[in-house]
Amino acid sequence: MPIKTILLHMANDDRHGARLQAAVGLAERFGAFVEVLYVATPVSMPAAVTGRGASYGYIAEATAIAHEKAEQIEHEVRQALKDCSYSWAVVEGDHVELLAERATYADLAIVTQSQGDSLDDRVVLHVPDRLPLETPCPTLVLPHDFAPDAAIGRHAVIAWKNTREAGRAVRNAMPFLQAAEKVTVLTIDPPGHTLDSGRDLMVWLERHGVRSHHQANIHQGGDVGEVILTCARDLDGDLLVMGAYGHSRLREMVLGGATRTVLGQLALPALMSH
Repeated sequence: MPIKTILLHMANDDRHGARLQAAVGLAERFGAFVEVLYVATPVSMPAAVTGRGASYGYIAEATAIAHEKAEQIEHEVRQALKDCSYSWAVVEGDHVELLAERATYADLAIVTQSQGDSLDDRVVLHVPDRLPLETPCPTLVLPHDFAPDAAIGRHAVIAWKNTREAGRAVRNAMPFLQAAEKVTVLTIDPPGHTLDSGRDLMVWLERHGVRSHHQANIHQGGDVGEVILTCARDLDGDLLVMGAYGHSRLREMVLGGATRTVLGQLALPALMSH
């Protein structure tokens, strides 16, 4: 399916500009409409804020500040998207729930990687990069330190395993794959594996006009997510395509997993589908 509607998550945070620039570049590339959803509710609060009353007071104050900043950020959006079609809305509430409600009508959603695990002085209230769990719309998760002018999709790396989630991610990524200069199918197989686990996908991609290369790895132990990120870095990829949360949600939350590792240590944009 072509990308004709992009849902852009905006908030009063220090990474909204990088998301905006990514959306501009993709809207121009695909001729897409951008639906900008500015969520005024704070994503986190200082850990020093304790007690229900203090928490409510901080959230109310931070929300009011975000509303005051809305006009300034809307001006940034208007300038950046002046050559694109877009809409702008200001809402309050749970970031993931609000995004998921609108993502049903989008072809791609853009969020930023959460940094809650590394911010000891903050209490995380909302985790936007959980969006891939909540919607059929593919989600492009940008690294927290993503540079606004960085490329997305010049070299796409597909973390491939024959699962529903991975298959959906590849289909959703087809506009990126068809436009990429290089596509690599990355497989991570158990010891003793002798079959060419990337061949069938590569044949299917070829029929869609996508030439690809196979990077086969034998898993010698350790976290699969770390192996995926290391391979993507060594291959100089600038877009990771992968299925999200192949195990049950409870298993992923309690025991971790490749998706959780990738989201926690993300170093390149990741297009994820569940």
